[in-house]
Amino acid sequence: MGVGSSGSLAVSGLSGLPEEVMVAAVDTDSKLLAGLEIDHFICVGESITHGLSAGGAVELGRQLLEKDSSGIRRKLRDVDLVILVGGLGGGTASGALPVVTRIAREAGCLILAVVSMPFDFEGKMKKSAAEDSLKRVRTHADAVIRISNERLLSRADSDISAEDAFSRSHQVVRDGVGMLCRLISSVGVCSLDFACIHTMLKNCDGFCNLALGRAAGPTRAEVVAESLLTHPLLGNVEPWARAQGVIVGITGGPSLTLREIETVMKKIQEKLPAEVWFNFGVLVDPDCGDDLSAMVLLAEQWKEPLVDSAGRQIAVRGRGGQAEFALETVGKGRFAHVNPTIYNNQDLDVPTYIRREIKLPR
Repeated sequence: MGVGSSGSLAVSGLSGLPEEVMVAAVDTDSKLLAGLEIDHFICVGESITHGLSAGGAVELGRQLLEKDSSGIRRKLRDVDLVILVGGLGGGTASGALPVVTRIAREAGCLILAVVSMPFDFEGKMKKSAAEDSLKRVRTHADAVIRISNERLLSRADSDISAEDAFSRSHQVVRDGVGMLCRLISSVGVCSLDFACIHTMLKNCDGFCNLALGRAAGPTRAEVVAESLLTHPLLGNVEPWARAQGVIVGITGGPSLTLREIETVMKKIQEKLPAEVWFNFGVLVDPDCGDDLSAMVLLAEQWKEPLVDSAGRQIAVRGRGGQAEFALETVGKGRFAHVNPTIYNNQDLDVPTYIRREIKLPR
């Protein structure tokens, strides 16, 4: 689900997805939505914006979603995993994306947010709006992938066209989200199922790093492995040595060999600590031709949720340092034998943040 103009444009380019994957977009700009190549779109706030954008007003974007959320709630019924895509810094996405994330949490979805952060030249106000929105998204999302536009261009030619510069993050989102959807929705030679993604997102302690690689030719496996290890989104630090959770997805055509899979996996494994949680999937797709593609989700922190005797989560901690408040329940004390307050099959004596699995970032 793309939210705002940038997120909507990014998901519009997704193609070749399994039929059980629904692509949708949410925005205030009716003209932009009408031009998208997707089947599901929701235009909000038309009576207020008259089908135009939110004009960079973050609070307006938030209010429009709060008042006109019924269409989104209907789309999220019976959804297992929602991948929310948005470009932060503007009005609609910065205001609306946190609201959509909360609605998805209330619907019981597993939530992965993929957000692009503004270029430095876009100014301090946009950067501040993006950072504030990111904190709010983080409150309800299971995991967040930050796409830094500045990092994506750090190695690019300075004469790159403006159109190519702004579309680069869209392409990263399309490649990453598209590959993830195909890997978990298709039966591969070594399947990466939904349970693996669930484990990763529930335990990655907030943020995931994304790296992508694609190549063709006789040395494609070596080129893809090097692309993953040096991807600009990983920054100038060395996240591999600190990784605590990693998922690798490899996609290739019928010519994909075991040696090539082994080459990619071995080069990645050499960079990882011995105790890392690790899973991978391999998909053979005839449409790939001679291309070999790979995707990595990498978490630098990992949490092991504590549970009480009823199996409810009672604390949130990170092994690599606290990333969220570790709020705990201590039981009902003298009221332990009092009948619980049950409403809609929920025990209202259990704190709301535990029942709804709401994370409270410091």
